[in-house]
Amino acid sequence: MRKTVLAAVIPLAVAAPAVGQKTFGVRAGFGSAWMEADLVYAKYPGEGMTLYPVEGPTFGADLDIVVSDSFGVGLRFGADYIEKGGEGYGRDADGESRRTGTLATSYLQFSALLRARAVRTPDRSPSLVLLAGPWVGTQLSCEKEGHLAANCEVIDFGIALGVGVELALPRTSRAGVALEWMFYGGMRGHSQYRETTRFSGVQVGFVYRIG
Repeated sequence: MRKTVLAAVIPLAVAAPAVGQKTFGVRAGFGSAWMEADLVYAKYPGEGMTLYPVEGPTFGADLDIVVSDSFGVGLRFGADYIEKGGEGYGRDADGESRRTGTLATSYLQFSALLRARAVRTPDRSPSLVLLAGPWVGTQLSCEKEGHLAANCEVIDFGIALGVGVELALPRTSRAGVALEWMFYGGMRGHSQYRETTRFSGVQVGFVYRIG
C-alpha cells in the first residue's frame, strides 16, 4: 500500500511546475488525533480498541496548481506537522487489574490532493473548496508508555478529505484567507492488531496567488 501511495504522489509532484496558475498558502490550527488500538493481554478486547484522543497544534504550507480555471479544478501539494496518539485502558487476562497505555507521536506529512473550488463570483463572495487524495508521513518523534500494543512506526500513510471556504481580501485580486476542516485516515497498521491512526482538525490560513 505504501508503494501505491508514493506512486500516486511522485508523478503529480513532477508534473506540478508545468501547469496552470499557482497559489501559495500557509495554515495553522488545532486538531484531535486517536488510534484504533489494543492493549497487551487485555481481557476484553473491546475495551482496548478505543483510545482517548490527544489534542495538539497543526501547521503547514501548500502549493495549489490550477488544472482547469473554468471548472475550478486543481492539485494541492502540501507539507504539514501533525501530532497523533492516544490513551487506552483495559484489564488483564485474569480480569483483576487495570492496564493502561499511551502513545504520543508527531509526523511531517506530505500530500497530493485533488482540489475542487467553486469559481469566485464578481462580488468576491466566499468560494467553497473540496479536497481529497493520498498522503504519506514520516515520524519526527514517538513516546510510548505502559501496555499499549501499538508500536512506533517511521512511516504512516492514508487518505485525506477536506472542506473549506476561501475569501479574497479587500482591494487585492491576489491575496485571501481560508478556513478548512481536514481529516487524515491512516491505512497502515501499527502492530499485529492492525491499529491505524486518525486525525481531524481545523486550520485557518493566508493564501496568495503567485501566477
